[in-house]
Amino acid sequence: MNKGSFYFIKDKYYERFSDCNLMGNKNADEKGVHGRPCFYCFKTEGYYWMVPISSKTEKYEELKKKKEKRYKKYDGLRFGYVNGEKRAFLIQNVCPVSEEYIDCQYMIENNTIPVTINSKLSAEINGIVRKVIRLNERGIKIVLTNIDYILNELNKTV
Repeated sequence: MNKGSFYFIKDKYYERFSDCNLMGNKNADEKGVHGRPCFYCFKTEGYYWMVPISSKTEKYEELKKKKEKRYKKYDGLRFGYVNGEKRAFLIQNVCPVSEEYIDCQYMIENNTIPVTINSKLSAEINGIVRKVIRLNERGIKIVLTNIDYILNELNKTV
């Protein structure tokens, strides 16, 4: 597992934590399996923190504007480029994952090159995720995902 890279999460994670406000896997359709959402990976002691990314940047830019009007500063969303395309990093939907639930790494060029982001954006997102985790530990809930329940359940299986 490489921090700063992108991964997909197994369906069994979504099944186990179905009531935790996770961004669910996209169902397969006539085009096949989508493997979305894709997650940016940040590791702390014990767990991988997965930040979903979205191509719906206009939607999330509007949401960020609304949140910033209300709160002045909002750390739940960041924007950056992945594979040359602008993406929304949904820190508000970050979730802890143990290695057993990670399906595969997001690769391009016929599955030969791992998708990554530049080090500046990676450092920014990592810092915000650390901050959000610390705030959550102090009882300040910024994240939509029920990370307390997920962590409690993951700790039972360690």
